[in-house]
Amino acid sequence: MFSLALISFLEVASEGEVLGTSNQTYAADIKKFPLKLETETAFDQTDIYEYINIPYETTYTDNEELDYGKEEVLTEGVDGTKTLTFLLTHWEGEEINKQLMNTEIDSPVTEEISKGTKIVWREYMTGDVGGIWYWHKLRVWATKYDANCEGCLGRTYSGTEVKKGVCATDPNVIPLGTNFYVDRYGLCRAEDIGGAIKGNDVDLGFVDASKAAWGAEYTDVYLISNSPIGDHP
Repeated sequence: MFSLALISFLEVASEGEVLGTSNQTYAADIKKFPLKLETETAFDQTDIYEYINIPYETTYTDNEELDYGKEEVLTEGVDGTKTLTFLLTHWEGEEINKQLMNTEIDSPVTEEISKGTKIVWREYMTGDVGGIWYWHKLRVWATKYDANCEGCLGRTYSGTEVKKGVCATDPNVIPLGTNFYVDRYGLCRAEDIGGAIKGNDVDLGFVDASKAAWGAEYTDVYLISNSPIGDHP
């Protein structure tokens, strides 16, 4: 503010009444209308981005030179991304419109896997039944059960008695009717299934599981029948 100034103005009373006009020198404590008007808009637009993951697919190719059950990754799979650009419009802080402006796609990379189909019969010397010939070895999580377990029906899915030498498997991994050997358990036949038996899980049968010297542990199993090329000659 100027301490002294020669101005032409309207004197305004506190009630808003016009008092008069003049050309005089006045002290700086006289109230005046602002010379600059500051304006603020309530309208705003902003770009935002949304990202959508595109999972990669997996393809398998049979490899007759690779042992059955083994896999080799030929091409690593990489997820893709879809990027959506939106224009957001706000009025007085509230969103009033959302418009899609652009879409960009970074395509996923398909994973390519070579899957072994070669069957090789191998001999394994067990500690209880001597040598066995197997065509596939699996690492499994082995538990125990008997006919009196919770949810059990007293007999196997195949209609046989639950006892030692009878096991429950996932048929997608070890088909029903397959004979196999379980380290520290012995020979077994897949005759049962179970809702909790998925993938590389095996439930070992006993007459009385509470008295069996088996807890729940990882072990190896050796498939000795039902190979894709038939049983060992």
